[in-house]
Amino acid sequence: MRKPAFTARAIPAEQTRLIRHRVLWPHKESAASCTIDVDEADHACHVGAFDEQGKHVGVCSLFHQRSDRFPEAVPPSDAVYRLRVMGTLPEVRGQGAGAAIVQFAADWCREQGAQWLWCDAREVAFPFYERMGFSFVSGRYEVPAIGPHRMMALKL
Repeated sequence: MRKPAFTARAIPAEQTRLIRHRVLWPHKESAASCTIDVDEADHACHVGAFDEQGKHVGVCSLFHQRSDRFPEAVPPSDAVYRLRVMGTLPEVRGQGAGAAIVQFAADWCREQGAQWLWCDAREVAFPFYERMGFSFVSGRYEVPAIGPHRMMALKL
């Protein structure tokens, strides 16, 4: 059986909230509360993945943001973007929606002149990010109410 094809494209911030709520933050009171402080920043890009029928099945957000945990050997902060709040609906996991999101994100970041794309990866997503070419750049740390994470980065 053929796997479904997914496409990814830029979307408005508000279109990320339903999937953020369902997949990442079900403990929050509503989808409307699934925002982050930099959603509307000029440097933000929000990405949606869509199946062949046009159903919205995944999201991530990209921000021009450096971390204190990022290795010192990398270029200045203007060459670094952060991938945040990425998730796909459970029914499409392992079928290519996440890969479509990361590919779009990496291409978009390259267009901005970025040399690195980094994320705070949840423990359950480590294998996915490794398959996408990300490497670990920190030890484990705990994100309250979410669980164990490690910083991962992709050289663009």
